[in-house]
Amino acid sequence: MAKMKEFEQKHSFDKVYKLKKEVLQELKKLNLTDSQREKLTKLEKDLDTEKKDHDKQKKEEKSQNGFTKFFARNNGALSSKKQKDQQEIER
Repeated sequence: MAKMKEFEQKHSFDKVYKLKKEVLQELKKLNLTDSQREKLTKLEKDLDTEKKDHDKQKKEEKSQNGFTKFFARNNGALSSKKQKDQQEIER
């Protein structure tokens, strides 16, 4: 279990997700009881939900970064314009 946590910390979420998904697919091919199959299905749904949440958060962060860069760029432009205007007023 400790090695698994260590692996997850060293690798991207997407890579870990892909590997977990592959393992679940392999396990589904085994001769399982109904109970075991249900548990695998639940694990897969939980993993997919975690992936959706991760992707949503990543998209929001990307959107927020773009928003921040846009305003930083525009505020910088406005600041330099204000400085030029202020310099002209002082003359």
